[in-house]
Amino acid sequence: MPVAAAVGAYAGSRASLSEEDAAALEAHIQQHLTTMQVSAALSRAILETADKDAGQRLPLFGEAGPASPDVTPDYRALAQQGVGSVLEVVATEAGFTGGSQLSFHLVAKVRLLHTRDGSLAYEREFVYQSDEYEGRLWGENKASLFQAELQRAFASLAESVVDQVFLLSTLPLHSRAKTRGDAGLMDLLGGRDACGLSWVSPERKLHPSIFDTGHRNWNRFPVVESLQPTLAWEAFPRDEDKESDAGPTLSGINNIRYDLRVWEAATNSPPRLVYERRDLTATSHTLEQPLSPTSRYFWSVRARFNLSGKEHGTKWGYFRLPYYESHGKIKPESWAAMAVGVVTAGVAPRDPCTLDFIPTSNYYRFQTP
Repeated sequence: MPVAAAVGAYAGSRASLSEEDAAALEAHIQQHLTTMQVSAALSRAILETADKDAGQRLPLFGEAGPASPDVTPDYRALAQQGVGSVLEVVATEAGFTGGSQLSFHLVAKVRLLHTRDGSLAYEREFVYQSDEYEGRLWGENKASLFQAELQRAFASLAESVVDQVFLLSTLPLHSRAKTRGDAGLMDLLGGRDACGLSWVSPERKLHPSIFDTGHRNWNRFPVVESLQPTLAWEAFPRDEDKESDAGPTLSGINNIRYDLRVWEAATNSPPRLVYERRDLTATSHTLEQPLSPTSRYFWSVRARFNLSGKEHGTKWGYFRLPYYESHGKIKPESWAAMAVGVVTAGVAPRDPCTLDFIPTSNYYRFQTP
């Protein structure tokens, strides 16, 4: 996997930061967002995720990548070494957008190229964008918020790249993270209420709705009965998967298992992973360790399976509603879908299923007693 980088300069507003906090933030940006460091760190995250989740061990060719994002190197020497294709990872931009409320973004261009002739097999831009925080928070405590969001950006983009290139290739479109061009008016008006596998329990009385423009109903954390709750989700493959064009292919899958994650929700920092189990065989799981009392948690699940000797899987599950309000580096949907969003909610919407990260507003959730 060749690595190259062309990282954008920090473009956030300093007006909301004290001179001391701004200086601390700038120092950490200079330390972490150097040209080669970001692409190299993201590439390493992709390598680790590909090995762990897709069983793909990819060698790293750090000096073989392009000198700039618009250049295609000659990879024929790698072809002579038996390398059939390369996955280029170029971090094209990193920085901040906003005013008094700032969000961090990391943008990467990923291409899959055949080494024998340089032909393009896959190309996509991947974008991570954090929640918005008060500007002063980004520079406090030696820029700890920035460091946490940078690591979340690496992890989110790495998983999205591995999903799109390796894991999701056999699934019908609604099971994958669709591109902005794939998601249209019908996606916003109807269809499933979840990206990936749906939440089954714990029981919840309120459901997200497109008409909940004030975000009053979705942001509820159902209180569970125990510090070790039982979480349940729908089985894979679902009926709609079997009935889709991919149905005949999915009939040949085996070794279906599930991965579960639980994060602790935080006010002024990204969610913190506190519990993870892989390769579960049932569609429910009782946590084996107690959580903290009267605390709020997010959770998600996905399926992985084998097909023709290779690893595949679904995307992580989360709510499709509320729709993501496009801002910063996240572009809105097509004009028709955007028009509906503007009329119903006064914003330019983006289907969360098309994003390369899980918005904190869309996680499955619960609260401990």
